[in-house]
Amino acid sequence: MNIDDENFLVKVEEYTSNRIQRKNDIKKIIDVVSANGNEDQFVSLTFTAKYICGMMRVLKSAPGIPEVNSVDHVKNDLNENMKKGIEQLKEIMSLSDESDQEYFNRTYFTLTPQNFTNLTHLFSDLELVKKYINYTKRKS
Repeated sequence: MNIDDENFLVKVEEYTSNRIQRKNDIKKIIDVVSANGNEDQFVSLTFTAKYICGMMRVLKSAPGIPEVNSVDHVKNDLNENMKKGIEQLKEIMSLSDESDQEYFNRTYFTLTPQNFTNLTHLFSDLELVKKYINYTKRKS
């Protein structure tokens, strides 16, 4: 798997049959990790994002799932992993140029309702990437 392949995100969209909403931002992240040889950080971020998205789905459907006894536990787990995902993203982007750092601060890290939506979309896109990464691992 080559994440800096120019068609990587197109392949993710084809495999998942979903459009990546924040494709330019995912590309910026990929460019930073590729330039610094930190692809493992990117894979770790996609894992966290996939977990966050799963927790969000559980939380949305928790009232209908009898096995979910403690919604508070799920909320706490989600909160901790959101913090972890944000920290992973900040760590990756700390190696980018100043304008990209400022953009990510303005778009994702400043706490506003819109930025939370942006972050949710970004994590959802990273979940798609993780699904594709898992597929490529199984295939080889």
